[in-house]
Amino acid sequence: MIKLELVNESTFKKIVDMKLPPEQNAFVAPNVVSLAQAWLCYDNARPYSVCNDDNVVGFIMLDWDEGERSVGIWRFMIAPEHQGKGYGRKALEATIKLACEAGTIDFLHLDYVQGNQIARDLYYSLGFRENGDIEDGEIIMILPLTDNPKLGMLTADDDDMEDFIELIKSEKEAGTSIPFEFEDSSYIEKAIEDGLVKRFTLMGDTIGLSINGVILMGNQNLSYLEEARQRL
Repeated sequence: MIKLELVNESTFKKIVDMKLPPEQNAFVAPNVVSLAQAWLCYDNARPYSVCNDDNVVGFIMLDWDEGERSVGIWRFMIAPEHQGKGYGRKALEATIKLACEAGTIDFLHLDYVQGNQIARDLYYSLGFRENGDIEDGEIIMILPLTDNPKLGMLTADDDDMEDFIELIKSEKEAGTSIPFEFEDSSYIEKAIEDGLVKRFTLMGDTIGLSINGVILMGNQNLSYLEEARQRL
């Protein structure tokens, strides 16, 4: 029976020693790198051993983000000697079940390297679909877990500026009255640096932002405005 167990002292070396064949090396980073990243990103990273009963057969690391209400499949591999046995599918099914049972997650996301058709076909068969985004040359796929997603809220960082500029631009074009706090990009950047900006999301997409409690919510998502106010 396939199950997920957080990497621990007894499984650490097995995960570090797990290597893919040369032809698959381009598809996933070495597990030692993943475990180092898990330590650096310990707030969100969840590294799991994929176990068939008590036998470690693979590794999966999740980016668990309840602020965005998402789970990202950050790293995923099945050891070469265990490939072709259906363990990959069962591990992903266990991941989906884990996210559904949490009650705080609205969707899963992952990416794959173009040319890795085996992985793409597996993800597709489980309901993941490309959303049109490409990040660092890798193709993004998402799996919605609900038809009624809730509002996500996160503290913004520098990487969010592009989304904010696009939101403000589109709202201006739609004739929305823009509060002065959002008119100056340098002001927004400084507010982000000071930790004063919140990003509101829906299924991972930015739909609004807040600076010092002043909210700009996209016109198409005004039904979430009151929830946003209550969350601040």
